[in-house]
Amino acid sequence: MSEKQSNWIEYLYNKAALAGSFGARSPSLDRLRLVQIVIGQSADFHVSLNFAELPEQSPARWVANGNDSIQLRLSFYDLAKLSICGDTHEGNLDVAASFGPAGQFTISGSRFNVELTYTYVKADLYPFNSAVFEEPLDWYRR
Repeated sequence: MSEKQSNWIEYLYNKAALAGSFGARSPSLDRLRLVQIVIGQSADFHVSLNFAELPEQSPARWVANGNDSIQLRLSFYDLAKLSICGDTHEGNLDVAASFGPAGQFTISGSRFNVELTYTYVKADLYPFNSAVFEEPLDWYRR
């Protein structure tokens, strides 16, 4: 994985808010579960991605609270391009995500692919206990 992809927090509009969450190194976006996509009416795109487990160097308070995973919610604004290809069969998809130069973002899986170009992106992190976590029915930007 390239340095750009491994340091994806640097692409975020709110990177200062998330920079301390994982110490000096942001977790890989290679093994994620695609949970939800929301396409807004104002050239915005929102995606929820679950990590299989808590990334290394996660805050100790997440483990102390009984959490064993985390959901990454990305909100992309002012899209110039959006392409969604493939099929999504029942259930969530295992995917990899990556940020690239000039506002590029991709989500790829064995049978599913998303490519978009955006002006800015924000992220939120939601640690959870996978034994009791229920996916939200709807998720929209705040």
